[in-house]
Amino acid sequence: SPITDALSKVNSLNGFTYNFNETASEFGFNTEIDYAGVSAQEVQKVLPEVVKPAPCDENYITVQYEKLVPLLIEAIKDLTNKVETLEQKLQDK
Repeated sequence: SPITDALSKVNSLNGFTYNFNETASEFGFNTEIDYAGVSAQEVQKVLPEVVKPAPCDENYITVQYEKLVPLLIEAIKDLTNKVETLEQKLQDK
């Protein structure tokens, strides 16, 4: 199925930086490294297929970042269409 309303979905997501907490440390994650990511809960609302249970503990969810690419591609296409429409309006003046 096509991904619809991709730009709106992307706009609903927030990127941020973070460090793993002590709970993650117990699973072997380094708490000293800075990471960049998105909220799995936010992603789950717009594209649940991209979120899965964390491998270390089923009580947590994680984003499969490589599966966000199709959403980003469709959002870029939405933006391209908007730009082309605006360019055409400018040429028509």
